[in-house]
Amino acid sequence: MNKYTLQQFREAYPNDDACLDKLFQLRFGHIKVCPTCNKETTFKRVKNRRAYQCIKCGKHHLYPTAGTPFEKTTIPLSFWFHAIYLQTTTRNGVSAKELERTFDICYKTALRMAHQIKILFSGGTRTQFEGIIEADETYIGGKESNKHKSKKNHNEKGGQGRGSYKDKKTVIGIIERNGQVIAKHVPKPLKEEIEPFIYQHVKRGERIITDEYYAYGQLNRNFKHDTIQHNLKVYVKGDVHTNTIENFWSNVKRTIKGTHIHVSDKHLQKYLDEISFRFSNRDKQDRMFDIALSNVVK
Repeated sequence: MNKYTLQQFREAYPNDDACLDKLFQLRFGHIKVCPTCNKETTFKRVKNRRAYQCIKCGKHHLYPTAGTPFEKTTIPLSFWFHAIYLQTTTRNGVSAKELERTFDICYKTALRMAHQIKILFSGGTRTQFEGIIEADETYIGGKESNKHKSKKNHNEKGGQGRGSYKDKKTVIGIIERNGQVIAKHVPKPLKEEIEPFIYQHVKRGERIITDEYYAYGQLNRNFKHDTIQHNLKVYVKGDVHTNTIENFWSNVKRTIKGTHIHVSDKHLQKYLDEISFRFSNRDKQDRMFDIALSNVVK
């Protein structure tokens, strides 16, 4: 697999001008005729401004950062691009605290940058998954054994499993084997949440593999549904398993716990989008930066 090295990045984006030129090409590179003077033209940079103007009439202006996460920012564009590079070339991403240290900025600014960059990782996933699909749900939060006695779910056997989601964040997901993944934060692991999500993202008639959880019980009406009996300690039966999405869940938990320590309910979906983006493009490390940056035009 080819890699996008730091040296290659620095050569491509040595300063703010190079970053602004890239944004201009992504957003307005297709414009060959000035909308104001109706003449074939090119656009040149306006001195000391994040703007380009028509060389024929000088009246029509284009603003590459308008409507993007970089709009009105006082942080150098080269910092933003470097932060995107870090988020797309590290296995588990980087935290806002790491951005604070790297760019010598305040934590509040670093956190805002991190959240704005996550917008570039949302969307872009193909709506209808095909092939062999695995579906599952997971729960993000502390282990029951680590809780204070007064906060434990005493009615839950062992405090783990679907019955113990009360104090945890529920995430549902689907993944194509050797393909893309999408995950969603939902209030509870109910059939009313899970079924619509699957129907929205999986093409009818495709093969889908789940465990024996009741919420997947009627998928055979529209899909080729195989079930693996985890409750009987069966985890692989031929090609019937959910190991692919279990691997993704491990990546999610490792990123949240190891890189970010804690993620609130309010922002969890942004983190899931970021992790899903990296996982879906795991074989495109040399192009991941460009793929993320191209989302500014969407």
